[in-house]
Amino acid sequence: MKHLSAKLLLLAISLLLAANLSAQDASGEQGTLSVTSAPSGSWVKVDSVLVGKTPLELLPLSAGLHQIQVYPPNNGIWNLEEKRYEVIIHPNQDSKIHTKFSSPIYVNSTPFGAELYADTTRLGMTPLYIPFEPNRGKFFRLSKHGFKDYEFQLNENKSILAHLEKDDSFIEDREKPQLLGVIPKRHIKSKFSLLALTVASHWASFYFKNQADSNFDKYSQTGDAGLRDQYWDSTQKYDRLSEITLGVSYASLAGLIYMVIWK
Repeated sequence: MKHLSAKLLLLAISLLLAANLSAQDASGEQGTLSVTSAPSGSWVKVDSVLVGKTPLELLPLSAGLHQIQVYPPNNGIWNLEEKRYEVIIHPNQDSKIHTKFSSPIYVNSTPFGAELYADTTRLGMTPLYIPFEPNRGKFFRLSKHGFKDYEFQLNENKSILAHLEKDDSFIEDREKPQLLGVIPKRHIKSKFSLLALTVASHWASFYFKNQADSNFDKYSQTGDAGLRDQYWDSTQKYDRLSEITLGVSYASLAGLIYMVIWK
């Protein structure tokens, strides 16, 4: 009876160990991942961990869902985009991924240094590379100061060289003669208006200041209390007017300087 109990106990322990080992095996099941790309030599990340370059064959991974990222070769022009995948790794199976990167489009202009826009988004300045597939069918605009805008639609995987035309209105504007060799003849009415306002307001400030000084002298010399109050009020009034017109004079002078230099 004792031997039978011992055998049953050993059998129960064996079954528990077998179940535990089976569970461990199930939780540790693995499959493999193989990644190829065109061009080859692309970088591969698995769950944000860099694991190597393509071609990547039979990489052991635990069974389940994994995030795969493939980057183009880091040789300058290719490194413009990446591909992302969600892959379920099955036990004892090899999951395959093939990624193809399109060669980037070379965009240039004559003269170079034009800004490239997609709608209102600035992408850079020529010469530059842009990825083809994400931009297929989109409209672009090249813009350079002094030249007409150049617009195009990206339909083919071919380099683009835009010949920009000069903007004649811009050239004529720059070649307008100057007034007295100093002031460019642009916005001429505004400049003369600011000049006149500067002179007039400065003269008015000088006039009001003289009036204030004259009333202050009268205030200092009179013995009549009523006249003293009147002269004092006039002194303060003309001082305020002098300060206001002097401020207007400085503001108009600043505007004139801005128009001459930047406009």
